[in-house]
Amino acid sequence: MSRRIIVAAGNTKPEIRQRGYVYQKGRKQSDPWVPTERAYGFFRVDVPGQTKQVEVRSPLGFCRDKMSAMLRLHQAMQEAGVLDVEKIRERITPVATFESQAAWWLEEIKAGRIVNKKTRKLIRPRTIDAYSTAVRYLNGVVRDTPLASLDNPEAKELVARMKAETADGEPRFSEKTISNYFKVFTQVIASAKDEKAKQVFPREWDLAYITLPMVSQREQHRPTLEPEELETILSKCKRSIYRVAAALLAGTGIRISELLALEIGKHISADSTVLSIRQQRGKWGDIESAPKTEAGFRDIDLCPELAKMLRSYIGDRKSGFLFESETGKMLSPANLWRDGFAAIVREMGREGVRFHAFRRFREAVLQASECRELLIDYWMGHSNTGMGGRYAKQLVGNRKFRGEWAEKVGLGFEIPKAVISEPGLIALRALQNKEGVVAA
Repeated sequence: MSRRIIVAAGNTKPEIRQRGYVYQKGRKQSDPWVPTERAYGFFRVDVPGQTKQVEVRSPLGFCRDKMSAMLRLHQAMQEAGVLDVEKIRERITPVATFESQAAWWLEEIKAGRIVNKKTRKLIRPRTIDAYSTAVRYLNGVVRDTPLASLDNPEAKELVARMKAETADGEPRFSEKTISNYFKVFTQVIASAKDEKAKQVFPREWDLAYITLPMVSQREQHRPTLEPEELETILSKCKRSIYRVAAALLAGTGIRISELLALEIGKHISADSTVLSIRQQRGKWGDIESAPKTEAGFRDIDLCPELAKMLRSYIGDRKSGFLFESETGKMLSPANLWRDGFAAIVREMGREGVRFHAFRRFREAVLQASECRELLIDYWMGHSNTGMGGRYAKQLVGNRKFRGEWAEKVGLGFEIPKAVISEPGLIALRALQNKEGVVAA
């Protein structure tokens, strides 16, 4: 580094050693300057991974004197980054390629040494899987490229390539995917830090120059369901397990990963009026001991009609997953959708509809009601950062208040008069009679 950067005596600010020089062809440095002759500049540039510098000769045009030529040369050197201390340090730092840095980054995330910047918590397995998918693609584009060589021009090429790729005649990547992959690209570069935890390759990304697409919330594919469509789904479900699952998804706004992780005796109140969200299903069928976000820890109150349906479905069961396979294991979302809803939705002519459409339906029903925004955010598991929400937070702990609003809002759709199991009715009536005696 001392060959490139120096610190003069009495000055703590590092300085660039080389200054470059200007010349005119066929003339010595000691010869008088001729304004009518073309001028040229000479300087050296460091190349990542190479010990020798590359010589650069830059045409400067006609200059009235040597000082004017030097000013033009310094402008060219500035654009080349040879007068930037940080740029020089980047180039003479031991070479780290994108592939090697990305591999290290992923391992650090999996080991828990790199955490979420906002929450300071471990990054979730699903997010790590998404990062890994992005890295696999990016490695195919910039695998052996040194990090020091990755800047705005390279990012522009990456985005242009992603926009141009097609699959079956359609764009391979959506605008959202391109944005997500670019984010991973920048995070890998930013993850290279020195012993003081400062970025080795700091970047100022020019998103307009890179032409990174802006993700339009309005244009994003966000299918929802209409009340008539929900009633059709419920009426055509072949088994009660699918009917109850659909009713709970649309009547509570619960996420599918949260729904499948519900356990009887742990997360469902005795009278089936409250669902306690404390865990969720992992991608590989395991139990994750926390919901998607901190706001995901919540108690969802059910309106009486839905609670009655749930109580009837549970019957005399005291334990196990609410929706489980014949072997007692937690259902997978893929199997539930394939066996329960895929054929019905296809007959309805709906494309691209999945479980989240039920959640959007519930959000719409709640927003159309007079329910407090605080309670909507709480039931849906949204983070509420409003001042009013912070001041009135105690309301979400009032079960009576929540229950009243659950009944007021209702479902937004009709539950078909399906056959209700006799054991479930008997258990529900016994519980209601018992509660009536205690209350009296």
